[in-house]
Amino acid sequence: IFDLDNTLWESAIVIRRAEHRLNSWLKKNVPHLKHDAITMRAVRQKVIKKKPELSKKVTELRRSIISEALKSSGIQTYCIESITNAAMDIFLEARNEVELFPGTLDVIKFLATRYTIGAITNGNANIDSTTLGPYFSFSFTAETVGFPKPCAKIFHHALNFTNCLPQEMIYVGDDPILDIDASNALGIYTVWLSKSETSKGGKTKASVKISNIRELPGAVSKIIQPLDQQYTF
Repeated sequence: IFDLDNTLWESAIVIRRAEHRLNSWLKKNVPHLKHDAITMRAVRQKVIKKKPELSKKVTELRRSIISEALKSSGIQTYCIESITNAAMDIFLEARNEVELFPGTLDVIKFLATRYTIGAITNGNANIDSTTLGPYFSFSFTAETVGFPKPCAKIFHHALNFTNCLPQEMIYVGDDPILDIDASNALGIYTVWLSKSETSKGGKTKASVKISNIRELPGAVSKIIQPLDQQYTF
């Protein structure tokens, strides 16, 4: 099971590009909008202050920011929903135009021939809309499940869906707390993709630590082989 943002691709680049495309679309299609990329940040803070629960619901938060920006710009009420929906379509399309880390596609293709591949993410990328879609059997977001990492419930959701025991699952992620500590707490095997030697770990140690996605097949083998030996008769 994979984390997505910053594990398989760099999220900041993707989101920055998606926001640029969204703002360009709004500027062209809503000429009376009183907000630009900078003032939209103030709108974001206003929305979160009013509805703090949206801070963990990234799609709903984005939708509310756009709606609030339109409302504060004097856009007629009956137009706000349709404009917001169209704007979200623009943003989400760009959000899924990810640039995979080198080697990612080949590694996923290889692993998918041997294991069931899935994702658990706190972000709102739709794996089926990326080039990795054909190789993933499922993907759960914090927003759709209702619980963000490191909450155990989102991991239990994946365990129940796959009918797996924790010791039958491997979770791969870049965040030592949200990914590694959370998975370890449930007895799930973990692979920490740490891109820097100086990266600070969490409270627990990953089953295997790697620095490049190309090392993942070897890391999985290190976990799987001792298990296979346990069941050799």
